[in-house]
Amino acid sequence: MITRRDFLKTGVALTALSVLPNDLMAASAPKEKAIGLQLYSVRDDLQKDFDGTIRKVIEIGYKRLEAAGYRNGKFYGKTPSEFKKYLSDLGASLTGSHTGSGLLPMGDTKGWDFWKQNAADTAEAGCKWIVQAGYPAKDIKSIDDVKRLADQFNKVGEIARNNGLRFAFHNHIEEFKMLEGKIPYDVLLDYTENKLVTFQIDTAQMVHGGFQCHEYVKKYPGRFANWHLKDANLDGDGSTEMGKGKVDFKALFAVAKKAGLEDYYVEQEKYNMTPLEAIKYDYDFIMKAKYIKW
Repeated sequence: MITRRDFLKTGVALTALSVLPNDLMAASAPKEKAIGLQLYSVRDDLQKDFDGTIRKVIEIGYKRLEAAGYRNGKFYGKTPSEFKKYLSDLGASLTGSHTGSGLLPMGDTKGWDFWKQNAADTAEAGCKWIVQAGYPAKDIKSIDDVKRLADQFNKVGEIARNNGLRFAFHNHIEEFKMLEGKIPYDVLLDYTENKLVTFQIDTAQMVHGGFQCHEYVKKYPGRFANWHLKDANLDGDGSTEMGKGKVDFKALFAVAKKAGLEDYYVEQEKYNMTPLEAIKYDYDFIMKAKYIKW
């Protein structure tokens, strides 16, 4: 199985329902709920039957998709324009893409060429978001390195903006580990520009990192325009279907406006059922949650 870290290391995108809690068993949610899906959630199914899996994803209700498969100028083997048309013909669209690079060496040019081409292709595919898919922990030895990464993110944000895109950083767990008496994630928030960089909360990994998502929103209002909805399992550092773990989604959505929320995507990395059943469970959870109005 290809892991997210495998994607990041190569400089490309890393890329039977159970009973729900009573407070979620409400009347059907408004049709305007725009629920996105990170396609990494069905990565193995895509490798076995790409077209069939995409059609099943759309049939569930996911019309806004986020890629984890940008490589050599293509998304899942298709050019940006081909993939855009492919999804459009099925009634869906690609609205975001996970990608990324490590901490670029001083004076590096090849890395910036990658970001410029990547941004142009992502825009051509019809996306709104281009997302650094993870924290390059192996490159970070000091807080000064974290500050250099923040500066890199600001520059990527400029490239994204020049292509009509928004740039976001997706967290994992490593950036919440203390370094020289500071939390690297906080340093990234403090040293990036709000108009250039937003932060895509990975809800499960933030909780496993030791923090509550809604508390971060309160601490840094307006910095979290994009979310990955994923529940944190009760044991270990993995994930589970929404509502089965320890992420307080209700508290998070209560501060959605304070966060500056614009878009959110379901991401399912581990499952208690098949991947398609799991993302169906998550979709139904969101649709039945009265407190989710987006």
